[in-house]
Amino acid sequence: MAQKMLHVKKHLCFGCGLCEDSCPQQAIRLLGRHPEIDQSRCNQCGLCIDACPQGAIVELVPVSIDELQSIVISLKQRTDDLIKRIGGLKNQHK
Repeated sequence: MAQKMLHVKKHLCFGCGLCEDSCPQQAIRLLGRHPEIDQSRCNQCGLCIDACPQGAIVELVPVSIDELQSIVISLKQRTDDLIKRIGGLKNQHK
């Protein structure tokens, strides 16, 4: 199973520093207005996620290329199906 990673959504962060203060591993540092997470120090405890009032820190789960390709193929098939259905509805209303 892929290891989770934490990521900062910088557009949500207002730089309060609560995430940095909450990290027992000292894996988060404020650089300018935004935190940077040192993934090599982070143990994914989630305390920073709980501390962030803006919800700016989220968990990411990396996926393999095969998994990503499968997801993209599935989305393409669903999109193609929707386009066909919309085309059929347009033709019915002409």
